[in-house]
Amino acid sequence: MNNSTQKLLGALAVAALVGVAGPATGAAQEATPEAEYRESVMESFGLHIGAVRAVLAGAAPAGHIEHHAVAFERMTQALANAFPEGSGQNTRALPVIWENRDDFMNKVSDIQTVSAHLVTAARSGDSDAIAAAVQEVRDSCRDCHTTYRAPRN
Repeated sequence: MNNSTQKLLGALAVAALVGVAGPATGAAQEATPEAEYRESVMESFGLHIGAVRAVLAGAAPAGHIEHHAVAFERMTQALANAFPEGSGQNTRALPVIWENRDDFMNKVSDIQTVSAHLVTAARSGDSDAIAAAVQEVRDSCRDCHTTYRAPRN
C-alpha cells in the first residue's frame, strides 16, 4: 500500500471517530434508551472503520479486514430501526429525520449499499479498492450527517 493511501485511510479513520454522533446531554438531561442504543451503533461504525485502517497499515493480520467490513455492513442494517419517533431529545439528531423520513431512509439505504461495496473490496484484498470503498462510506456518512445531525456544541 502506498503512502498516500495510508494517509487517506488514517484521515478517514480519524474523521469517522471524531464524527461519531454523541448525545448532547446536560447534567439534568438524559438521552432516551433508544438514543443510547443509536449512539452505540454509531460508535461501532467508527471503531470498525478505524480497525479497517489499522489492518491496512499492517497492525493486524490482513484477514481481519473482512471481519470489520462485515461487522460494519451488518450494523448498517440496524440503522432503519435506530431512529424511532421521539428518540431525538437531548441528542444531535435533528427533527428533520422524522419530518423527511423518505429521504432519511434513502440515506440509510445508501450507507447499506456502500458498506456492501466495502465488504466486496475487503474480500478482494485489493488495498486500493478498499481505500475507495472506505471513501464511499465516508461520503455516505457525511451526506447523512450534514442533513440530519446538529453540529457539536
